[in-house]
Amino acid sequence: MSHDELMTTVLLSFGVGIFVSWGLTRWRNSKGRTSVFANDESLEEVGMSFISSLFNSFSPNRVDGITELRPPWGLRVLAPILALALFMTTDMSPLWDSIGVYDPLIRKGTLIALCLFFGYSWFMLLFVQKVVYDGSFIECYGVDASKQERKLSDLVDIRVHEKRPALVLSFAQQKPLYIPKFLSHRAEFVSRMEAIAQQNRSNGLAAPAQTLANRLGF
Repeated sequence: MSHDELMTTVLLSFGVGIFVSWGLTRWRNSKGRTSVFANDESLEEVGMSFISSLFNSFSPNRVDGITELRPPWGLRVLAPILALALFMTTDMSPLWDSIGVYDPLIRKGTLIALCLFFGYSWFMLLFVQKVVYDGSFIECYGVDASKQERKLSDLVDIRVHEKRPALVLSFAQQKPLYIPKFLSHRAEFVSRMEAIAQQNRSNGLAAPAQTLANRLGF
């Protein structure tokens, strides 16, 4: 390949990359700040978000009239399998060498710890993680160490967190609530929370200023 042909290929690749990035940003922004794609920066992230949101087959209503939402099957089964396959086929040696870890026992122990954490997270997704709510309260299970509960009487905002795969519910007088970003019947849930937040803002309520811990997702 001549120099001119090489430069043309490089420039074309660069141009295509810029165009794809521009188009992805416009498409993502058009979905709104509560979309599952709200913070995706690449086609790979969009693809994983799409897979994770598949198969919303759960019935959201319980016999007591309370709504219960769980993660979609795409997140509970497909996404972990893809992540596990990617992890198992990735050569970790360059990473270990770059951070100066050469002891095989440390490498093996770290991998075992990662596998245990992955197994724990998958177990929580499959059997524990859920959101329960009605018009006056909301509860979240399986995200923090214990059940998190908030009253909806001072809910003032809902958004996708900038750094965590979580929806953040902000309150005028309560701590923020972090719930799973991917939920079955997500659109209906977000719409209802936005309606409650809008009503509370109309009554004069407003969220306090974000702290550093809130911005980091704690």
